[in-house]
Order: sequence, then structure tokens, then C-alpha cells
Amino acid sequence: MLENLIQSRAMTIEEVFTGRRYQLDTYQRDFTWSRTDVGRLVADLRKKFVSNWQLEHDREHVARYQSYFLGPYVYHEEAPVTYLVDGQQRITTLHLMLIYLRELLRAQELDGDADRLAGLIQTRRFGQAVHTLDIPERQQFLNEVFKDNGDAYSLPQNATGALRRLWDASRVFQEEFPEDLRGDALPYFVDWLLDGVCMVGIRAATSEQGWEIYESMNDRGVRLGPIDLLKSFLLSQIDNDPGGADVIWRRMVSELAGIDVNAPSDFLKTYLIGRFANVGASGETDELSPDVERINGPFHAWVKENAQNIGLRRSSDYRKLIVDLAESATRYCTLAAVVSGYDSELSSIYFNSYNGMSIQAAPILAAVEQRDDSVVFKEKAKLVASYLDLVFARRLVNDLPCSGVHLDREAVRLVGLLRGGVSASRLREILAREVSALDYDFTGMKAYGLRSNNSRQVRYLLARLTGFVETACERGDEMRSYLDSRRPFEIEHIWANHFDRYQPETGTRAEFDSYRNRLGALLLLRKSDNASYQDLPYEKKVEYYQRQNHLAGALHSNHRERNSSFNKFVKAQKLDRLLRPFPKFDKKAIRARQDLYQRLCEIIWDPSATFGSVARPVQSQDRSRTRTRARYDVAVTDLIAKGALPARARLVGRRRGEEFRAEVLHDGRIRVGSGETFGSLSAAGEFVLQTKSCPGWNFWRTRIGDLELPLVEVRREALEKGLV
Repeated sequence: MLENLIQSRAMTIEEVFTGRRYQLDTYQRDFTWSRTDVGRLVADLRKKFVSNWQLEHDREHVARYQSYFLGPYVYHEEAPVTYLVDGQQRITTLHLMLIYLRELLRAQELDGDADRLAGLIQTRRFGQAVHTLDIPERQQFLNEVFKDNGDAYSLPQNATGALRRLWDASRVFQEEFPEDLRGDALPYFVDWLLDGVCMVGIRAATSEQGWEIYESMNDRGVRLGPIDLLKSFLLSQIDNDPGGADVIWRRMVSELAGIDVNAPSDFLKTYLIGRFANVGASGETDELSPDVERINGPFHAWVKENAQNIGLRRSSDYRKLIVDLAESATRYCTLAAVVSGYDSELSSIYFNSYNGMSIQAAPILAAVEQRDDSVVFKEKAKLVASYLDLVFARRLVNDLPCSGVHLDREAVRLVGLLRGGVSASRLREILAREVSALDYDFTGMKAYGLRSNNSRQVRYLLARLTGFVETACERGDEMRSYLDSRRPFEIEHIWANHFDRYQPETGTRAEFDSYRNRLGALLLLRKSDNASYQDLPYEKKVEYYQRQNHLAGALHSNHRERNSSFNKFVKAQKLDRLLRPFPKFDKKAIRARQDLYQRLCEIIWDPSATFGSVARPVQSQDRSRTRTRARYDVAVTDLIAKGALPARARLVGRRRGEEFRAEVLHDGRIRVGSGETFGSLSAAGEFVLQTKSCPGWNFWRTRIGDLELPLVEVRREALEKGLV
């Protein structure tokens, strides 16, 4: 009899989305996941996949990859609708992922694979296409968000909170989806996602039974989480008056929860990493150390297993730990408040959070000493956050890894240098030394610009440049508005998207796209203004620019008239040659503006102004360029080192009768014909094709003797010969 009421079975993701029309029951909450939640799911899937994938595999190998269990979901059916009872956060995120992956497959011209996803994203009912997640307020959004013009999609002014969160989730895919999954691995990843990732579907017989299951899973007999289990373990080891420690713990958790529902858990992870975790590198990978990985999971179990190692031996040690946790939590709350509400005094903390860093508080807490007052604490927080922000900005313009996971890895590395507390002056010395060890600066700005997947980062750079000039010229600080996820400010192309207007100066469409998208040819303007004149010729737009921010207004010949604060700024920063008007905005003007933006970056992120005297780089090795074998077991530089590929190899790629050229630089980066450099073959291919996805090893070819071979064949032959 029971089997007629509740049934369950394991289903692949393809089965979860095949032939379904999901809706939400009335008692079900709407989409609540944050960018962090979505990013964590993507990171977990990527980690499992890349531990199996190799470029040399045939796609049939995917059937032998390890599977991944994504948890249960609960539903009931009333034909033709399947009502989601529990699990819609994951299913909604997977639905967004399928839509995004379909666009990537289209970009690689894998139309058959894209069609396979199309049947999971939508179904046909009574002659109409209906999204598998059939929620009316989402329809227009889902139809537009990942198309070629999806970046121009605007949320309605009256958009609900759920739709805004859905928008933020979509931006995680557009802006943070792992580069290695967008390249040659893409079709393999899609195969594995559909066939190797599974959920357990629990079907309730009726809506009422669905409600009972939902209520039971969410209200009754709630399982203890890591926070409760850690509390229970610590209090159980205190002999005298554990109630006093319990009061401290409850007050601490309550204070943290007042910031955000996830803040207590995030704090405890950050504290444990900053104070105790072994932060040594886990080999030649882009992953965090085993201790950090474990703490980011069931951290209560890590504490219990490592109690002796972290100094927990006597009852007094456990009580002391709880007291120290409470004191550190107060400081953590100060940092968390900056993340949720911009504070110019600690702006770098806000910026690092915007750029995806989740554990920047770990090195800050590691540097803090018990005797530090609030002034010293904020000074140290500012120094550490400013260093991490500088590293991010420099990596960004040099096309080096700068995703949230890479920033977190740098933050964890700092923990090992700062743990135990250091004075503010000593902290400056340490960070100055770290800056001097970087062998990349802002010279990579020469050809940096907007690409298919970096609009968030470009917007950040433009916001920092614009905000710096505005505040230096005694205007208000609008940084929070510049970076608002609702995008009241948008990227403006000074060149309208009219190839014909710039002939014969830009001989090819590729050259036109290259210059049009360079940072020097971009501005940050209010959305309403940007929409009203973005298609006009420069000679007409420059009249409107004069009424905008100083970076835009300076393009007009009259901007310096009766503008004392601006003129004073230009003189003080010695920018007369760079921050000047242009009656005609041609390629030469774009290069001049590129030089201006580079110089502004050097001023904004001047390490000597923050850390004191900084020596020039003294080493040639750059930590951030260390190849990560967890992602690529063979690199272009390996092929060159073993003679399988000539130094400074010339590359060629072709698509639809058009030919693109590039060369491999000494450090393995790829420089395309228009001068831009990229850290991977796929990124270079995406740029020249002006597309979201490119299988770089298969797209680029080179001449070996009398033969022109795809690089994937060169790589395969080198492996067969045992060269790499």
C-alpha cells in the first residue's frame, strides 16, 4: 500500500528534464539562491568532471566517468503538470545551466548537441513551446537572457526579488563559468552532466501528501547542521559552567545571523582557515589545500578530528576557543557590513567581494592581534584587502587567472604569512615584499578590452577609473551605483556598431571589433543616457558626453573651461597629455585613451601609496602563471619545451571562409593578430571569432614540416611519442 503513496527512483539530469512541465505548488518558496550558492554548484560539478576528463578521450569515454549525486527532489503530478515540492533551487539552477550550455554549443557549431538540450529546456504543449520550468514571470527572461544580445537584457523596474535573484544567477554563468568547460571540454561536460549527474525523484501521490513531506523535511525533526554539531562538541568538553559558554555562543550566532542567514557558517569556516588550517599548496593544482577544502564542507568534523593539533586539550582550551570565536565574530561583522553596504574607508573589502572573493577575511583575522583596537583592526583590514584588490586588477589586465577561486587561493596563501598576528608596520613590509615578487604590472593594458565573458570585470575597471576621477575632482562617490547588480550604469561603446563608418581605417571586421571593444574605447554611463544615443556618430555623441562624468566629458574640447577642480586634478596627476579632447575618435585616439586608462590604473593601484617603498620585481617566476595540472595535463609550453612545437609558433584558425592568425609567446600566452594576448587557446579563439565558446586545441592549427595540423593532433602525437 505504501508503494502506491510514495515512490522514488534515481534519475539522470536528462531524465529529470525530459517530458516535464514543472510548476511550483502554492506553499513552495520561489527562487532564493544567491550568486555564491550558484557558483558553489558549478564549482562542485566542474571539480568532479575535470578529475575524469582528458582531451584525448573519445566522447564514449564519458560513460565511464564517475557519477555525481545531486541530492533528492520531491514532486507530485496532476497531468499535464509536475508540481515541485522540494528541490526547485537546484532544478532552477540546472535549467539556467542548460540554457547557457545550449548557447555555448551553438557557438561551437555543435548543433546536434544544442538540439538535444533544447528538448530538455522546452517542451511542446498544444502547439506551443513551454519552458520545462513553466513559471509565467520567468518566461520573457528565459527567452532573452543567454542570447547574443542577452547582456543588454534589462529587468523590469517592478521585477520581484525572485526574478532579481534569477538574474544574478544567470550572471554567474555569463561572467564566472569556468573557462576550461567552455573550450574543448564542452561537449564532454554536457554529456557527463546529462548522463552522469543524477538526482533521486521522490513522487508524492497527492498535493496534500506533498505538503506533508515538505513540512516534514523543512519543519519537523530538522537535522543538526555543522554549526549545531560544532557547538555540541565544544560545550561537551567544558567541565564547569558550560552554560556560560553556551550564552556566548548563542549571542555570537545571533549577531552573525542578523547580517545574513549564511553568515554564521561563513564566519566559522573563515575563522578556522585563518587560525588553524594547514594552508600549504596541495600540489600543482588550482585547488585549495585539503584542510581548507574540508573546512569548506563539514567543518565540525574537521575540528573534532584535529582537536589536539589546534591546541584543544583541556576544558579551559575549549572555553578559550569559544571566547576567541566571539571576539573574532565581532570583527567579522564589521567586514560583513562593508560587503553588504559600501564604505569608502574599507572600499577594497567591498570590491573584493564584488569580484568573487569569499574568504578575504581569513588573512585579515590571521593578521589581527588580540590587543588591536578597532582603529588598528581596520587599518590591517584595509592593507590586506588593498593587496588582494591590486593582485586582482593586475591579473585582470594581463589575462591571468582571476576568478573567485584564484583570489581565494591567494587569500589562503597570505594566511600562512600572517598567522599569529603582525603589527601594522610589519604587515606593510610583508605586503610590499609580496607586491615586489609579482612580475606583472599594468603594461598588459595596451590591448585589453571587452570580450564575450568579461563584461563584469570590464565594468569594474571602468567603475574604478570613473569613480577615482570623480571623487578626486570633488564630486560624490557613486561606486555603489556603478557596481549595482541592477545596472543603473552601463558600458558605452564610443564607436557605434557600424563597421562601414570606420572604413578604410579598419580594414577587416575583426580589426574593427578589436578596436571598438578596447577599454580605451569604452565609458561608463547612466543606463538611460547610454540607451538614448549609443548608435549616434562620435561627433554627435561627444556633445552629450560633456554632461556626463569627467572621463566622458574630457573628450569634448570645452570640458576644461571654467572647470577648476578638473584642471587641478589633471595638473596634479600630470595627465595633460593623456586626459585630453579628441575632435575625431579614430584608432589613434583609442590607443591614447588606452594609455590614459593604464596610467590611471597605475595611480589607483599604486603600491607605494599603500604599502610604502616597493622594490622592482626580483624574480622571473610568477605564481599566478603556474600551470594547473588539475585542469590541463599538457600545456602549449610543454610542446615547445620538448620540440613538438617551434618557439613562437605561428597559428592559424578558420571559420566560414575567414582566416585568423596568432602566435605563441615565450610564456605560453597566445597573441592574436590585433595585438591582444590570452592565457589559453580557447580564450584566443573566442576573441577572434567574437563568440562565447571555442575549442581552442581543435580550432588552432600550425605548420609542422609540410603539414598544417590542428594543435590537438600535435599534442596527441607528442603524448604517443612520450615527449610529454
